[in-house]
Amino acid sequence: MPRMRPIPAIGQARGVSSPDARDVSAVLALVARVEETQWLRDVDGFVSLLAPQAVWTTAFGRQIVGAPAIHAFTAAVLPNLFRDFQALSDVERITFLHADVVAVNVRQIPVDAEGNRRPGEDEGRPLYILRRHDGAWRIVVAQNTTHQNEKIAAQQRAVDEATSGETHAHE
Repeated sequence: MPRMRPIPAIGQARGVSSPDARDVSAVLALVARVEETQWLRDVDGFVSLLAPQAVWTTAFGRQIVGAPAIHAFTAAVLPNLFRDFQALSDVERITFLHADVVAVNVRQIPVDAEGNRRPGEDEGRPLYILRRHDGAWRIVVAQNTTHQNEKIAAQQRAVDEATSGETHAHE
């Protein structure tokens, strides 16, 4: 039985008209295609989803510029270093920044070949900036970030402590 995907939040920047359902569907389809090409180790299919001048920043902070360079990098790592890695990509939020530009927040969940969560592996939190060109959405900027639960919790504790001190100072 197919897995139910969450329904993403949809928003738009001030002055941008409400998004068309076809655009939302097209954005969701593009992210699904990213996931599919990665599962299939389809480097050419993956790179076809990018604008020629795309900038891709990996979860480790490596920045790769241009579809040819992204192709070379992906061809080296996807079938080799990541041959045993699979991930599900759930779109959490789509924000229309302009009629032809959208930001897409994704939750990338590491799973095994059967789709079961891989314990102990950090999730990814990609942000894709898409631009519509000639009627098709393409990724122009991608930034992946590793979701680090323990570090996020420690950061939140520090924020809570700092803001609780400010609250007491103003009382």
